[in-house]
Amino acid sequence: MESGRRQLLGIFLTSMGALALEIVLTRIFSVTLWYHFAFLAVSLALMGSATAGVALYFFPQLATPEHASRALGWAALALALAIPLAFVLYLKLPFGVLLDTSQGLTVQKLLWLIFIYVDLSIPFFLSGSVISLALSTWAKQAGQLYWADLIGAAAGCLFSIVALETFGGTGAILSVAGIIALAAVVFTWGLTLPPLKRCFSTALPWLALVVIAVLFVGVMRGDWLSITSSKTGGEEAPRVYEKWNAHSRVSVYEPVEYPFFWSVDSAWWDKTIAQGGTFRHALLLIDAVAGTPIQGYDGALNQVEFLRYDLTSFVYHAIEAPSTLIIGPGGGRDVLAALASGAPHVTAVEVNPAIIEAVRGPFAEFSGGLYDLPEVTVEVADARGYIARSTERYDVIQASLIDTWAAGGSGAFALSENSLYTREAFQTYYEHLTDRGIMSVSRWYQPERPAETMRLVSTAMAGWQAAGVTDPRPHVVVIARLTSGAATEGLATALFKRTPFTPEEVLTLQARAAELGGTLLYGPGQPAFEPVGEFILSPDWEAFMAAYPLDISPATDDRPFFFNLVRLGDLFDAALSRSWVYRVSMEAIYILGAVIAITTALSVLVVLVPLGFGARKNRQLARPSARLLGYFALLGVSFMVVEIPIIQKLTVYLGRPVYSLAIVLFTILLFSSLGSLWSGRWSEKQLRRNLRRVFPVIAVLAVLHAGTALWPLPQTMGLAFGLRLLITMLLLAPLALLMGIPFPSGVRWAGAHRPGVIPWLWGINGVMSVLGSALATALAIHLGFRITSLIAAGLYALAGVLIRDEMGVQHNQG
Repeated sequence: MESGRRQLLGIFLTSMGALALEIVLTRIFSVTLWYHFAFLAVSLALMGSATAGVALYFFPQLATPEHASRALGWAALALALAIPLAFVLYLKLPFGVLLDTSQGLTVQKLLWLIFIYVDLSIPFFLSGSVISLALSTWAKQAGQLYWADLIGAAAGCLFSIVALETFGGTGAILSVAGIIALAAVVFTWGLTLPPLKRCFSTALPWLALVVIAVLFVGVMRGDWLSITSSKTGGEEAPRVYEKWNAHSRVSVYEPVEYPFFWSVDSAWWDKTIAQGGTFRHALLLIDAVAGTPIQGYDGALNQVEFLRYDLTSFVYHAIEAPSTLIIGPGGGRDVLAALASGAPHVTAVEVNPAIIEAVRGPFAEFSGGLYDLPEVTVEVADARGYIARSTERYDVIQASLIDTWAAGGSGAFALSENSLYTREAFQTYYEHLTDRGIMSVSRWYQPERPAETMRLVSTAMAGWQAAGVTDPRPHVVVIARLTSGAATEGLATALFKRTPFTPEEVLTLQARAAELGGTLLYGPGQPAFEPVGEFILSPDWEAFMAAYPLDISPATDDRPFFFNLVRLGDLFDAALSRSWVYRVSMEAIYILGAVIAITTALSVLVVLVPLGFGARKNRQLARPSARLLGYFALLGVSFMVVEIPIIQKLTVYLGRPVYSLAIVLFTILLFSSLGSLWSGRWSEKQLRRNLRRVFPVIAVLAVLHAGTALWPLPQTMGLAFGLRLLITMLLLAPLALLMGIPFPSGVRWAGAHRPGVIPWLWGINGVMSVLGSALATALAIHLGFRITSLIAAGLYALAGVLIRDEMGVQHNQG
């Protein structure tokens, strides 16, 4: 009995829901836990799926068409109900994510983290049960089944974006549950059962669908299932506005009456209060932490002139009436500062449309219609890509404390990826400055170890050199204040000028910095007295960076992890743990390590030990060969190691991180599904011949993607988005098509020659996919995306050797 359209449609819907759930959980973790936990969502999905393969291994009697047809419906029904139940339980757990980095994860926190892991793995266990059972039952149709699985996942990727935009976080969760309930309806429709059992089996999924619909309507009309606590700890303050999308959750809180400064001298604070002005502002938070104020504005620029006293606005004391581009304007504070400083026109480029919608929508009157003023142009785009495509040149390009602390990008350790702070980005900024133009970047300054400021300077100077500047030192000025709005950090503003600063300009800036309560850390012709200046004046930058205790080497597009400053050997440095900026980087490593450790331990306990122990105890259970296990393990690792670098590489080209994530995942899944469908039509002889040919081609394409395959991207950066989307899909299609062949082909081979081992293979593939995502992240951070892609090519080549040998052994035995 072959699988029919009903099973294919049910698998499509199940896979669609599972992938959408994974992405939605990534967004929710970024709000409730921390952006480091983006990796946890990937781990949950793959680990739950692997465990399902183990469970099925011990119940091989389920993998018959008669049993499977009924079991698929029950598994989907259980999944539909488990999603909201597991989510409600998760919201009730008292897990506090903020860590004491002198101790790392305490036992109590680790136990709660394990409980969260187990709780949210249940839905993925059930979704994995559906796919694993279908593949085990109808192994001969593995190509069609895997096609339905992959194309469903591709649809789920797009659906998750629509669901988050339309329904918010909890609404998206329930909408996914509704899709799964619909899958249960499909699986149970038309079953051959006695009338009473058929009625019962058909009615329950419809009842579940109705219940989920009622819960969904309740969430849309009220807040009974809203997220009330965040990663900051404790209950959140009442929100007056909230908007979810694929970038983040944007929330705005009640306006308050006092001036908002990032860093200002106390004397200027007192002067601001004495002079008066429009101090009212509403704090807008991105994923509950990263803040940007919506400044109250009534149209009188003199009422917001105090914004010029902030160190982030220092560039406007170095240049008059500049045409200005603001990167990441957020609530509009930097835009107002530019206008108050005499800028005739400001271009504001914001990547997150929800922020612009908030300022233009419910806070339009409060903000004085700032983003609709004739002297302000607002663009919703990734600033790096927008500037690269622009033909304009600017007197000032400003980026003040641009980081969202939100998961995005690849979804695994996405916190550290930022294409705005790379050598190539600064080369682009240089090329779009006028002859008098200045790039202004403000970042946190830790006086004892100002690694973030130093990495900013090293990256920018490398960008200036890439643009043709022989010696960038005369082009740099750095001003700092030792205190700021942060508890432990100061603030530094670095100015990078297209032409060298003159001695007169340096003296003027030094005097103005002192007047505003700041310190000139470095200016051309000035002696060095602290690490930033010492680094800039060092005759050997490479030796200085190698000797420095933190990573201050220039970030590049190949290694865009600008914020990953702490090396493994510094994890227990008490001085670093006192700095909240460095503590964030330390926590990321702690949590990534904890998740990997938990995943590895659970993999051994619930996958490898049961499979090995069960096979020894029950000789009737089939056992795969070491070659076949290695083959599926390598497929799990290599697929992830290919995928993550590609997503990052295309972020700038496509214009927004969310586009890169959605389009790359969609393209890879779509064309992989077509590859699966194509391979399902091969005879066994063709399968053996073609599979040997596929792996060398995959390896060659992976090598090309590490080198020259993406060469059209810079040349076509200026094209319309639709054309760039088409080019992206064309570049990825050949590799993605072939990547969809090895897994279903291996399942078909195993089903024909080693019956009963498919749950083993499913389990080991899932476990190694989890570890593969972590490996891809670690390799990218330390070696770069190019070498990571080359390693992926080698892994695929090795997988090809293993399956060739496996087929050769079976052919000789036959």
